[in-house]
Amino acid sequence: MATDWQVRAGGVDDLDLIEPLWVAVHHWHAQTMPELAPYVSDHQTWRVRRTLYESLLAKPDTLLLIASVAEMAIGYGLAHVAAVDDTWIPDTWRTGPRIGEIESLSVTAEYRGSGLGSELLSRLEDHLAAQGVQDLMLGALAGNREALRLYERRGYRPTWLYLTHFRGRQ
Repeated sequence: MATDWQVRAGGVDDLDLIEPLWVAVHHWHAQTMPELAPYVSDHQTWRVRRTLYESLLAKPDTLLLIASVAEMAIGYGLAHVAAVDDTWIPDTWRTGPRIGEIESLSVTAEYRGSGLGSELLSRLEDHLAAQGVQDLMLGALAGNREALRLYERRGYRPTWLYLTHFRGRQ
């Protein structure tokens, strides 16, 4: 597949464009990891996620990238910077005083494997480096094998694992 996409920086006014992309991630999680059910509704997942994105976009070092083809959003990535002391990291690992987090990365099924995910990740990493941040983290659900392969190819390593026991789960 040719790289026919365009990537641009976005802001709070663009959040409606990426709602279907986040909801697709939510569906992918439910489809590939049904054992983790029950999942929240599409409305609930986007309401919470949108609130998070709005708060992150209010920070000066946050970058939202939107990839599109013919005005249709096909992917996005969001990264921000946090004080390492506000994370779970400083009691175990030596890092710089600030850490970059790749908060979200989503590519539509049609464009997975096209290099778009790598392109978005590279641009987010470059942005964080330009902010003076050398240490990075990102999260992925354990069953999201495609995402994990991408991240591990890029040098990310598993660091922390959450286990859950939610009411309502078998």
